[in-house]
Amino acid sequence: MNKIFLIGFMGAGKTTVGRVLAQNLDYDFVEVDTVENWEKRGFPQGSLELYRKDKEKYYDIETDILKNFCMNIHRNCVVSTGSSIVNREENIDLMKSSGTIIFLKAKAKVLFDRIMNRGINITNISNWLVDVETTKKVLDSRESKYKFANLEIDTSDKSIEEVCLDIIGKINNND
Repeated sequence: MNKIFLIGFMGAGKTTVGRVLAQNLDYDFVEVDTVENWEKRGFPQGSLELYRKDKEKYYDIETDILKNFCMNIHRNCVVSTGSSIVNREENIDLMKSSGTIIFLKAKAKVLFDRIMNRGINITNISNWLVDVETTKKVLDSRESKYKFANLEIDTSDKSIEEVCLDIIGKINNND
C-alpha cells in the first residue's frame, strides 16, 4: 500500500491537488485538517478556535489524526496535511516511515493571492498574511522545515492537472 503525503504552506494546493492526484492514481483521498476529524476529538468548532487558544493542544490533536491515518489506513491514499504538520519531529518520522512526502510550494505572491481569494478572514490566525512582503519573509524563514520531503513541486505557474502529472512522473522515475 502506498501513501503520498502532501505538505506545504497554506495555499500551496495540498487539498486541491490532493483530490485530483488521488483520482488520477485511483487512490483514496484523506485530509488531516477537516472539521470532522476535529469534532471526533471533542472540538465541534473545528481546529481554528483551538489553534488560537492552545497551539500545543492543537499540535497534539494534529499528531493524533496523522497517527490514525498512518496506522489504520491500509490502502493506497493521498494525505493532505495541515501546514503546521512539520512543527513536530514525530510527525515527520511518521510520514517518512509511512510513504512518500511531497512538498508543494509556491511564490509568496501566489500564496497570498490564493488565500485572499478564498474569502476567508484568515488573518486572525496568520499574522504573516498582512501583505506579500511579510508573507515572503515568513516563507523564507520556514522553508527549511520542508527540506526532508522526497519531492518538491512548485505549484506557482501550473494548473492542477500539470502539478499532478509532474508528481506522477517524478514518483514513477523514483521507483
